[in-house]
Amino acid sequence: MKKSIFILGITMLTLMGCKNQEQKEVIVEENMDTIVSDVVDGHNSQNALDWAGVYEGTLPCADCEGINTVIEIKEDNTFALAQTYLKAPKNNTEIKSNGTFSWDTTGSNITLKNGEETTHFKVGENQLFMLDSEGEMVEGELSEFYILKKKL
Repeated sequence: MKKSIFILGITMLTLMGCKNQEQKEVIVEENMDTIVSDVVDGHNSQNALDWAGVYEGTLPCADCEGINTVIEIKEDNTFALAQTYLKAPKNNTEIKSNGTFSWDTTGSNITLKNGEETTHFKVGENQLFMLDSEGEMVEGELSEFYILKKKL
């Protein structure tokens, strides 16, 4: 008799657990649009990557051959930026600036702040992806040129 009650109890707990799981799945499906960017396991660029360091690359330029860009992002949330416009019609001297950066709520993107100017990057494994003014990934033919690689 005790064995039957025990088995009945285990069966009920299992069924209740399945019902709760079904409810959780429905809630997740209903809210999928709002939680797509949330990180399920707590890992993100900020806490899981070795992101501090020097990144460089040549960004596209409308009236020159490109903008040689070197960014050092530091663990104290400061940065140093150096840019040189390559074969620019007016001037190709190096422009340097310093400032602070902050992480977004997902821990995946940073915003560099230098006075009134802001620039957005998505932090990846040993690379920074420059984002558009809306904070979105650049798409199209030139998208691969908006990537800065970490100097190892």
